[in-house]
Amino acid sequence: MKSFYSLLTLLAVLLLAPETGVADILATKHNLSVSGPGTIKATSEDRVCVFCHTPHHASDVTPLWNRQMSSSIYNLYASTTLVSSPGQPTGGARLCLSCHDGTIAVGMLFGRPDPVPMTGGIGTLPPGGSNLGTDLADDHPISMAYTSSLATERGELVDPALLPVEIHLEDGMMLQCTACHNPHKDPYGMFLVMDNTYSGLCTSCHAKTGWSAGSHATDAAMAEMGCQNCHASHGATGFSHLLRGTTEEGNCLANCHNGSGSGVDTQRVFNKLYVHPVTATAGIHDIRENPGTMGKHVECQDCHNPHQLNAQAAPLSAAPAVNGRLQGVSGVNASGTPVEEAVYEYEVCFKCHADNQFVYTVSVPRVIQESNERLRFDLANPSYHPVVGLGKNSHVPSLRPEWSEADSIYCVDCHASDDSLRAGGTGAEGPHGSIYPHLLLAQYEQDSYPMPYAASNYALCFRCHDPDVLFNPAVSTFGNSHVSHVQVKQVPCSACHDPHGVPVARGATDTANAHLINFDTRFVDPLTASYDSVARTCTVSCHVSNPKQY
Repeated sequence: MKSFYSLLTLLAVLLLAPETGVADILATKHNLSVSGPGTIKATSEDRVCVFCHTPHHASDVTPLWNRQMSSSIYNLYASTTLVSSPGQPTGGARLCLSCHDGTIAVGMLFGRPDPVPMTGGIGTLPPGGSNLGTDLADDHPISMAYTSSLATERGELVDPALLPVEIHLEDGMMLQCTACHNPHKDPYGMFLVMDNTYSGLCTSCHAKTGWSAGSHATDAAMAEMGCQNCHASHGATGFSHLLRGTTEEGNCLANCHNGSGSGVDTQRVFNKLYVHPVTATAGIHDIRENPGTMGKHVECQDCHNPHQLNAQAAPLSAAPAVNGRLQGVSGVNASGTPVEEAVYEYEVCFKCHADNQFVYTVSVPRVIQESNERLRFDLANPSYHPVVGLGKNSHVPSLRPEWSEADSIYCVDCHASDDSLRAGGTGAEGPHGSIYPHLLLAQYEQDSYPMPYAASNYALCFRCHDPDVLFNPAVSTFGNSHVSHVQVKQVPCSACHDPHGVPVARGATDTANAHLINFDTRFVDPLTASYDSVARTCTVSCHVSNPKQY
């Protein structure tokens, strides 16, 4: 009679199993019995649950654990953005690792002298995604307290009280493997507790600012994979931040922006002669770095926040405000203070081209020399191109009709890819790479004297300034000074004009350095050179007689 009731009970369990979930494990790779569907399974053992649990003579580890426990010491995930302090794996994570760290045979059950024989003589998990090893630096952190205070301190984390019911925190607070994986059923693949298409599981915990409206979340070719386009929860190649790419730029170029992915092809642009050298360094960039003390480098992430970038206001149209491609990027403001999110485009540029410890090669030596671009564009200067604010000169008759003295300009109005949209091409916007020196989007000759005049030699200048107003005597309001210098004497514009600005912090004055005058000392003797904007005189070594009146 007892056997009869036992049989009835077993039949009831099997009949109800498909709806109650009891039998879900039977169709998964965690069914290691002889009936299992996977390639790793026992040769004759027909019990399913025994590979993890046993109702009798279990170890002292709950829940009725039936496996030998690993004694491994693990190398843990680390990142400068990791606020919590995960310790060695505990609880459910330790149970999972008794198989998934690859140190103990799959069939090594508690109390057995030898492991259960497996097909093909398999002992420990073979190499692959399921074998995490003892180096967990490339895996999502585990065994850490996920609390409301952590969510507040770290930022961009969902309060644990608001997590979906599918995500289980051990003991109500510990994030273990079981927060993302349910070992007993596998309806979504990888034993995930919920569907992670469109980043459903990732964004249940990670509330990244601007993500839902960003290009990487909304692009048709990328949306379904979402976070997984760039990140790997396990076995990440770029350990810090769990990146898929081996290098920072590799994460962007190898996966998407190389001409074969859905993103704009920037790898082609980086193959040009003059580039932002993203491949020159690896592992230096950090999201928490201080612009004033960081090592010299440039990576895609210095200018782009991959979670927030979007197509808003692109192409650029409202200088000096940032556009969507620069959304959520840190910067340095006009006062030299680091800001968490740049409001103006030049603030992004100032991270590397202003107050720092970098050593730059002087390409154009001048009477007043300065490599800090923040100082060169200072609004207190006697003259500057209007990048940080409106220009000093309220009367600039050489401007083309589409420009006025009330306009500001972007750094990328001059420094950008030569085949970008702004240059009249179809390539990627921004200062990625160019065929012209200094990452200029058009030709600007400045290194030779004499330089026979051709409008194409100064194509960059003539994007804003009308050569007819500058050189045509019938139209020009500048007399013959530009004609005699640039066309007759074949002096390049750069010999007299410093295009960024002349810093008052280095001694520039309204008289001597108006109109961007700051002589190139390769062609002008700095000891005798002088300019007087009030007396309209110029004394330079290339004149036959000085001072020259204009």
